[in-house]
Amino acid sequence: MARESGPGGGALRALVFLALAITMGSGSLVALYKLITNYQLEIDKAKRPEDFVMVIVAARDLFQGVTITEEDLYAVQIPPRYLPEGVFLSPEHVIGRIPRERILANEFVRADRLADPESGVGLNAVIPRGMRAISVNVSDGAALSGFLNPGNYVDVLVTITPEQNSKVASTVTQTRTLLQAVFVLGVNSRMQKESSDEAKELRGRQRPSVTLLVTADQAENVAHAENLGEIVLSLRNDLDVNVASLEGVDIGDLRTKLEAPVVKRSRPKKVKKCREFEIIQGGEKRIMLVDASGAPC
Repeated sequence: MARESGPGGGALRALVFLALAITMGSGSLVALYKLITNYQLEIDKAKRPEDFVMVIVAARDLFQGVTITEEDLYAVQIPPRYLPEGVFLSPEHVIGRIPRERILANEFVRADRLADPESGVGLNAVIPRGMRAISVNVSDGAALSGFLNPGNYVDVLVTITPEQNSKVASTVTQTRTLLQAVFVLGVNSRMQKESSDEAKELRGRQRPSVTLLVTADQAENVAHAENLGEIVLSLRNDLDVNVASLEGVDIGDLRTKLEAPVVKRSRPKKVKKCREFEIIQGGEKRIMLVDASGAPC
């Protein structure tokens, strides 16, 4: 026969169940408390103003080779998570530096857009490593009648006339495109952002010339071409830097294209108006055609 549990065994089980219930309830309360606390922290974080950092921005267009001044800059506040790489947080780190390329107004001033501070000032500070600046002499008004400005791109053409230069082997005048899409550093000693009067005041009146940014090999070619013939610059779109395959032209080809064939016009022959006469001689009859003057047709 099974033993019946006494009153003491039921009380023990009740205590065990009560302890388990209290433990589980306490755990639920702790979890609920943590959930409410975390939720409240998120609400407080959302209400709290976000931290901002000051970033240096260009107040106007900054041009290549022109020293940056305090008036060229201003500061804006942005959240740290939107902070770009390489920007400056203090104007003291930017004032006195020189842009390597044009920086537009309201654009962040980045370190990679500025020349090395140890490179000096002026034109030499904006010449990239491995590149050269070479000046090409031009006559007055030859720089595209004033349309050519620093920052443009040009093609360099050379025209060689053998009658004026005995150093060339060819016997005909030739024009070749020497370089394409060459960056213009300066025009008539004028750099970007400078007017002609400002350039004259800083450097004096100089022979009209255009300063180009080229490689070392291209500098040799330009110097040699200037010694052999006449150099002409053709302006191209700043966004069009594609290099085209060109064959050049000589005087013979040009004359062939310019001299259109002469078409000889033939005059229609005059048609004689003839009259018909019937002539009877003896028993023979024949027809004779004569014109108005009586001559046979």
